[in-house]
Formats: sequence, structure tokens, C-alpha cells
Amino acid sequence: MGFEVNRFQGDVDEELVCPICSGVLEDPLQAPVCEHAFCRACIQEWISRQPTCPVDRQSITTAQLRPVPRILRNLLSKLCIKCDNATYGCTSVLKLDSLSSHLEECEHNPKRPVSCEQGCGLVIPKDELKDHNCVKELRALIHSQQQKMADFQQEIAEQRRKLKEQKREIELLKEFLHAMRSSNPAVREIADQMERDEVIRWSNSLTRARVTRWGGMISTPDDELQMG
Repeated sequence: MGFEVNRFQGDVDEELVCPICSGVLEDPLQAPVCEHAFCRACIQEWISRQPTCPVDRQSITTAQLRPVPRILRNLLSKLCIKCDNATYGCTSVLKLDSLSSHLEECEHNPKRPVSCEQGCGLVIPKDELKDHNCVKELRALIHSQQQKMADFQQEIAEQRRKLKEQKREIELLKEFLHAMRSSNPAVREIADQMERDEVIRWSNSLTRARVTRWGGMISTPDDELQMG
């Protein structure tokens, strides 16, 4: 939805008005062929119901919509608009492209986050401050934290249970292999070979020592000396 025209100082060119909502264009897009411009939200909702341009009824899809030209964006940015919080006492009139940053800091914004000065120090929207109850809010916060802690402890307990099961399965497998090794020479040979292979893999993963020379002494033979 666009901005209400009566919020702007002076006349607004009709090219800057959305044909759907009759407000000043907000985050505008345009049709690819006829180049009619609309508010992003307005045209997307319109096309979801009927895929045609609202002005001349040419076929159009959401994927075909394009950003409006820079000159149109520049004209919009130079318009002077009243703050959204004018009804709450704000008298600021600013350029349209500065509106969003102003609203974040506007002291008249009813949703502006403020700290409670009654004792709890919680940050809440300004318009909720009059109904704020420190004790109630702190109890709710504590309950929420306790629930999160309980869920975390339950998750840890579940992980411990799974690890215990895995450890038990490994012990049973070891006992089975030990029994098979004792009763079957062929199995014992396979198990011994597996252990030897594991030792070899471990030794090959170690970083090879480098040669260090002190005068005529060599601490560790290098490849050249070994081959000699």
C-alpha cells in the first residue's frame, strides 16, 4: 500500500501515484511493456488474482515486473512527508528517502523500544509501558529460562543414553570377536591382521622427522642418507 497523499507537502504528480491504492508509490515496480508503475505490495496482490495490468489489461506475471527508472525513484525521494507518528505529537517533515531512518529514532514512535525505569530494566515497546508489570514480566522471563534449561537438560540426557547404548554395543562386539578369536584360528588370524593394519595406518599418519645437523652429527637420517 502506498503513502497517503495528504501526508505530503505541496502537490504530488499523478505519475507518482499508484493506480491501485491511489497512494504515493511505495517500493514501486513497473510493468515491462506499458511501463505503468505500482506499489510492490499492490501489484503483487493484484496479479495473484488476475495476471493483467490494472490500467490497460495487458497480460503480465510477477516475474515480469521490473524496478522503476532512476528518475522516478529520484522524484519520489525528494517528496516531503509528515512522520508516521504525527498523530502522537511528532511535527517532523522530511524527505521520503529519510523516513525509515527517522522512524527508528523518533521519540514519538509508540513502538520504540524503551527500558523500564520501575526496577526490572526490561526493554519493551513504549506504548506497553503504561500497562507493564515488573513482577509479572520477570516471572514470565524466569519461567521461559527454566523451560529452556529443562529442554536442554533433557537433550543432554538423551545424548548420554545414546552414547551409553553405543558403548554397550561396542563392548558386546569386542566380546564376540574375542570369543571367535579364541575358538577359531582363522578368525584369530583375521583379527590380528586387522590390528596390524590399524597400527600401520596410525604410523603412516605421523609427521616424518626432519634432519637436524650439528657439526658432523646427524640426529635423524634423511632420505638421501638412507638411500646412501
